[in-house]
Amino acid sequence: MQRIIVGFDGSTFAADALRWAVAEARRHAADLVALTVIDDQPAPLLASTRQPPVDPRPDVLADLRDAVSAVADGFPAAFRYTLGSAAAELIAASRTADLLVVGSRGHGRLTNALLGSVSRACLLHAPGPVVVVRPDSTRETDGRVIVGIDGSELSHQALRVAAIEARLRRADLSAVHAVHWDRIGTELITPPNEQLVEWGTQLVHQQLADLPRHLTDAEVEVRPVIVPGHPGDVLVDHSRTADLLVLGSRGHNPLTSLLLGSTADYCAHHATCPVMVVRPAGPTSESSASEGSHSPDAASATR
Repeated sequence: MQRIIVGFDGSTFAADALRWAVAEARRHAADLVALTVIDDQPAPLLASTRQPPVDPRPDVLADLRDAVSAVADGFPAAFRYTLGSAAAELIAASRTADLLVVGSRGHGRLTNALLGSVSRACLLHAPGPVVVVRPDSTRETDGRVIVGIDGSELSHQALRVAAIEARLRRADLSAVHAVHWDRIGTELITPPNEQLVEWGTQLVHQQLADLPRHLTDAEVEVRPVIVPGHPGDVLVDHSRTADLLVLGSRGHNPLTSLLLGSTADYCAHHATCPVMVVRPAGPTSESSASEGSHSPDAASATR
């Protein structure tokens, strides 16, 4: 990982995201860019004077730059700003980065966008991995990374990413697989939980066996966890004692009819630790939503 971009709007939620991104950049020895997006919609006229309000951007940008420096606490985080829609600009910027980090929500002084909607748009449309940092989710734990796996190729990718993150943190890695039978009303026999757990155990061990050996050295202890229950609830419950939850953006579990898209969205909103959502390698049609947006380096400046 060489470059991380974090959305920053001056809110406490954005500060939490920046704080997490600084720690991640230190682990990977990566460059870090804090990107502020200024809403480029024309300001409405004031009813009393019919004159546009004074543009506060220079002072606000200076305050934001100072805030970035304070949170970065000595780490050389670059401050950039650009004009446009917050979601579209962050998505566009992530094309030249290895990771995009956003707060779960917040309201900046420069944009009308709530980071709740922005973070969800980034999860849906960013071409690369996205981390959503919820308030108070960066507290210290005993050192544990968890990854949700379902046997799909994308969950293989999430597992590899989680193993790297666990090794950098010197943390244990839990590979969590939730087993649940979705009844459709036509089954004559419903498998008992014991049978589902047995099938899930086989799936998890097969997936762990395919993990490259250099990612499972003596520094990382991998623990398979097979639990009956709905995937979102199981993963959120395990997030309470974790430093990071890693998921694929979508996938299909043949045993549970699990759509990881909905699970990732649920975990991003409810997990109590930062959530990293890994997307398929290569460009996706979803990322076309941000076509025509500005690059943060081409359209931004520092003061």
